Amino acid sequence: MSEMKIIEYFTCDNKAHWLEEIGRCDWGAGKFLHELLESNSLKKMVGETALVPMLVDGDKLVSFCTLAPLDDVQPTDMTPWIGFVYTFPEYRGHHYAGQLFHYAESIATIMGKEYIYISTGHTGLYEKYGYEFFKMDKDIGGEDTRVYRKALAMDGPEKERRNEDGAKWKSEIVNEAKKGRDKVAYCGFSCDHCFLGEWCGGCRSVFNCCSYGTLHDKGKCPNAACCQEKGIEGCYECSELDGCTKGFYRPDNDGAYACKAQAMFIRKYGKEKFLLVHDRLHEMYDFKKTQEILGTSVDEGLKILEETLNR
Repeated sequence: MSEMKIIEYFTCDNKAHWLEEIGRCDWGAGKFLHELLESNSLKKMVGETALVPMLVDGDKLVSFCTLAPLDDVQPTDMTPWIGFVYTFPEYRGHHYAGQLFHYAESIATIMGKEYIYISTGHTGLYEKYGYEFFKMDKDIGGEDTRVYRKALAMDGPEKERRNEDGAKWKSEIVNEAKKGRDKVAYCGFSCDHCFLGEWCGGCRSVFNCCSYGTLHDKGKCPNAACCQEKGIEGCYECSELDGCTKGFYRPDNDGAYACKAQAMFIRKYGKEKFLLVHDRLHEMYDFKKTQEILGTSVDEGLKILEETLNR
């Protein structure tokens, strides 16, 4: 008999097979999840960092759920949420969903979340997994829903276990998300040189945890959204770059000038030389953010990048 294990849909091998497995679900919400995944719409609905943990038995799907910034209570400041919880009938009665909850709770813990939430119409189902009724709320359809939450911040053996497992699982997700993706961010930063690179797959990946992006609706960076809408590879291809104040380029944003200087450098010299310059900068200086060394103006930043290229 094969050993059960948890894999994550967006970063797994053979997505077509697992999408078909999710499609076997006879539950309406499960069918809706299948539609969202098939149309690549889940992240647009519940957030860029949405994950779909799946407990599998060989090539059979046992149970699945989602872990996402949002669920069916929107808008809200409560985050993150476990949703779309389903176990196939032949596997029920063994609390297999609890393994997925631990996975989701561990990822949320390692990302510094204080609580994790579930929206449901059920009573007496999630209490057995440590969830407590929090309040009644309205879902996006205007219907009443029961909101449960579980505290993640309290120190103790359970949190230590979540931290250990969460670090391992998050690292696996990030490493898979980084495979084959463009290393240069839409705005002009280098994702591979970012101080958050250990926990973010990059803004072009399926696990985009960009600290700036998460400040916006559903974790979508305005610069990335604009580039995708215009059908361009990055801001460095945009004819409006020089005067742009959108997203990260807002004058009051930390690093706006350094970021635009890098986009202008890419426009002039290309990505390969840009990444080479970043490698050289990290050899020359001890810094976390390029805005620490590229000055306080676009012209000054571009000059420093060019001087580094010509060393």
